[in-house]
Amino acid sequence: MTSRWLRGVVWAGILVVWAALIALALAVLGAGLDKTFLFEPTGEARERDRVGKLLILAGSAALFAAAVWARRMDTPIWACILVLSPVVFVGGLTLLFGNSLRPHLSALVAFPVALAGLISGLILARPLLRVGAAHRSPATERQESDGSDPARRRRVARTIHPNPAASIAAKRTNPR
Repeated sequence: MTSRWLRGVVWAGILVVWAALIALALAVLGAGLDKTFLFEPTGEARERDRVGKLLILAGSAALFAAAVWARRMDTPIWACILVLSPVVFVGGLTLLFGNSLRPHLSALVAFPVALAGLISGLILARPLLRVGAAHRSPATERQESDGSDPARRRRVARTIHPNPAASIAAKRTNPR
């Protein structure tokens, strides 16, 4: 009971850190978009634009890391794609069209989509349930069904032959 409870607490902590990473990355992207919004190309405005583009790059890298992390937690691929949408739209459009409003306009759609990915990763995908024995991942089921799980093979061998040395000796004396 204690290890199951501890495992649940650890997973809850991991999910909180994952959600904080996404929220921080979206905040950094928003700050970067704020700094790249300029009206006239003065020296100070260009410096802010450069800092804003670096912030957009950092936020995109953090969102990419969060999407990879979500996939490692067995979150469905569609939730990872939702989390990646600001990387593609805001980060990609910033790289393609440097001094344009396209990244700003795409952020109006990409930020709520990323928040939907965050919510779906936390609530709808339910990675906490995958920790317990009630829900097994497809990879685990495949491994158990094809007999490649060494622990399962040992358990089966113990139930069939409680004493492996005696069964080997019996096979040597009584070959079929």
